[in-house]
Amino acid sequence: MTSILLVDDHPLVQDGLKMRLEANPGFSVVGTAADGEQALTMAQQLNPDIVLTDINMPKLNGIQLLEALSEQSPNSKVVMLSMHDNKEYVQNAMRNGAKGYLLKDIASSELISALEAIANGGRYISAGVSKLLFDNEPSASKASLTKREQQVLRLLATGCGNKKIADSLSISIRTVETHTLKIRRKLELDSSAAMIKYAIEHYGSES
Repeated sequence: MTSILLVDDHPLVQDGLKMRLEANPGFSVVGTAADGEQALTMAQQLNPDIVLTDINMPKLNGIQLLEALSEQSPNSKVVMLSMHDNKEYVQNAMRNGAKGYLLKDIASSELISALEAIANGGRYISAGVSKLLFDNEPSASKASLTKREQQVLRLLATGCGNKKIADSLSISIRTVETHTLKIRRKLELDSSAAMIKYAIEHYGSES
């Protein structure tokens, strides 16, 4: 049985969530709180498996509560349930240790699936939030590039053309062209200009 503490300053939202969660035999709502300070006190007393919290709340907001819980109730997994699909909010929450970020417009079935996944040690981000985070971002990271491909990007970031890159790395221009094509495919960049922009943003500050 997964114990859950609900935190939301709207009684109707609390009641609706409690009803939906307690309809599932795997969950037990052990308490409800209307603000961050009350939630922190209750979490220390009840030690719930999951704290399901809104972000905008009186006294302590959801992010502040998350930070406090990480120190004072570290065994509780914090999950954000918010109406805000703001990229900064999401990144801040996940950076501070949230195990999930869910939007309030999700279906009850997705809420249940998300909490089950989190209770079993996973993380969960609503599809809408995931799209927000990863749209217009290259699908691959630096780690997916070979050492040589990263060298090519570093030289691109300094303004080198293919010939200068070839000379610097003691390879042929044709090999440079092959590397740049692979880089574009891996990062899903649709033009040479986009690749140069990526190189400057990710490698331009490196010495």
